[in-house]
Amino acid sequence: ALHVLCFGDSLTAGKDLLDPDRQSYPAVLERRLKEKGHSVRVTNAGQSGDTSFDARARLDYSLTDRPDLVVICLGSNDMFQGKRLEDLEANLTDIARRCRTAGARAVICRMRIFVNFGFGWTARYERIFPRAARAAGAALAPFPLEGVAAQPSMNLPDGIHPNPAGYEKFVDNIFETVEEEIKAIQRKKR
Repeated sequence: ALHVLCFGDSLTAGKDLLDPDRQSYPAVLERRLKEKGHSVRVTNAGQSGDTSFDARARLDYSLTDRPDLVVICLGSNDMFQGKRLEDLEANLTDIARRCRTAGARAVICRMRIFVNFGFGWTARYERIFPRAARAAGAALAPFPLEGVAAQPSMNLPDGIHPNPAGYEKFVDNIFETVEEEIKAIQRKKR
């Protein structure tokens, strides 16, 4: 079975879900991939509260399990903590490059930020993700919270973290990109 590692923060961990082992996006992703006939094992390496700095510091530990594909979903906590955009971009690029060096393909999920940060700033934030993916030779997945963010029916009462319905939609958004990468890995292994 191919090993997919989902590497990120509370959005990956499935913060405050009743059953993250079944309801978080890595669990939903594994179920969906298996339904489509892929032999995969998906592990959840999400750590609530992680910035790109925290994630970068624990990456080597996560890579010891030899993933074939790493799905990277980070950036929100850097914004909430006021980290520099340049540092976020450097960290994302480094994380994806180190995944590649370890023999895994990498996917970076596009992230967006609330417009109350200011339009110019929001645009600068959103440009980080395609640039980091290009620099690292990683694939770029669409914004996973499209149709989820700011939808009360898709989120937990905190209005930030998806509920089980929100995570189904989250996986809808990134599925095609992840499946393309899995097919590419399978072609190489033949």
